[in-house]
Amino acid sequence: MIHFLGASLILFASTSTGFLIAGRYRSRPKEIRQWRSALQSMEAEILYSRVPIEDVSRHLSRQLPKPVSFFFDQLQEKLASGDQPLRVSWRQTVEQFWPVTALKNSEKEILLQFGETLGAQDVDNQKKHIQLALAHLEREETEARAAQTANEKMIKSLGFLAGVLLILLFI
Repeated sequence: MIHFLGASLILFASTSTGFLIAGRYRSRPKEIRQWRSALQSMEAEILYSRVPIEDVSRHLSRQLPKPVSFFFDQLQEKLASGDQPLRVSWRQTVEQFWPVTALKNSEKEILLQFGETLGAQDVDNQKKHIQLALAHLEREETEARAAQTANEKMIKSLGFLAGVLLILLFI
């Protein structure tokens, strides 16, 4: 009985680990789409409606799903305090937000570079930087989908099979 319980726990733990890791592959394309949507909304509100970035952040924190909404909520709070420039607030928020995301360093670099130019350019250049960030994120989304297709099912299976292997080794 105890052996069966131990084997069940090992199998459950390894399978759960596989599902957690596979979940990151599933979440990454979705989060990139959310970021693309956020940048498109920013483009419309900043360039065409001339809405301040603090208000844009507030709107996006309410409109977007988690975890991207957390980013804009944190950014809006930093901007409301008025203690530091936008680019510094953006960078700090990206760093603070990063542990709760499934995104990779390549997406982080895109967002950090975008934050360096946010609010520091005229309307035409700002639009170009938004379009450039959108193009980079589109490329990353394509790569993320390919990685998801190639790895998600395999990682789930490996988690289960690793558990079976451990059980066989302990028997």
